Amino acid sequence: MINGNRIKTLKTNSKLEYVDMRDKNKNSFRQNIREIDEAVLDAIKLMSKVDDKERLDSLKLGLLSDLIEKTISHYSVGDSKEIVSQALSQTIVAFVQGFKFDDGYGDMDTLIWLVSLAILCDIDIENFKKITSIIQRDSVNDKLLNFLIKSKDPDWLANSNNYIQEHPYKSIDSLLNETNDNVAVQKIKAYLDVVWYKGHDESYWHDSHKDSLNLYFGYWAWEVAAVVKILGFNDEELQDQKYYPYDAVHW
Repeated sequence: MINGNRIKTLKTNSKLEYVDMRDKNKNSFRQNIREIDEAVLDAIKLMSKVDDKERLDSLKLGLLSDLIEKTISHYSVGDSKEIVSQALSQTIVAFVQGFKFDDGYGDMDTLIWLVSLAILCDIDIENFKKITSIIQRDSVNDKLLNFLIKSKDPDWLANSNNYIQEHPYKSIDSLLNETNDNVAVQKIKAYLDVVWYKGHDESYWHDSHKDSLNLYFGYWAWEVAAVVKILGFNDEELQDQKYYPYDAVHW
């Protein structure tokens, strides 16, 4: 996934110090949303003037990346389900117009985030199938992705025992068949405390909370929240768990 229209230069090796995303960073998230809105308008204007296909495809991917960040920023700042859903609907349009799966690092993040957010926002089946039509077109067959899709579209036929991006996603494989709330919560804690953030250490957004360019939009394991919603686990113990978007499960 291309890193968007804004400059993103992000890396440090120091350990993450988790921060309260809803309180300490509200102004930063609001500013992030404003900057993305400006970048989106600039990108749309530029795309109308570009004839080169490669350049146009790059701009479309950048637009998609920015809109994903905007959607997540709305959640991080504490906006309502309706506002997050509206942002997600815009993102789906950009996804259909600009995404093409090439098995590069981050493409699975894009797909899993979008499908998970669609489940959490209760996106209507028509818009949901706009996402899955691209997944089907690009022949993306992944165990976690199929599990998520089938929860909303039982007619989804793809089936696989493989994880395209094994790290970190394969680490929650056993959670997909779990039935015990207490065991599920412990598995989720282990995944989020030890595996999830480290498993994204090559992602452009990793350690972005330390960057001075206001590129941080929040760290959330959307796939975990979607699995919890699908399987109906009691997640009360996870209310303050880092990386867990508790509110999105309870909209």
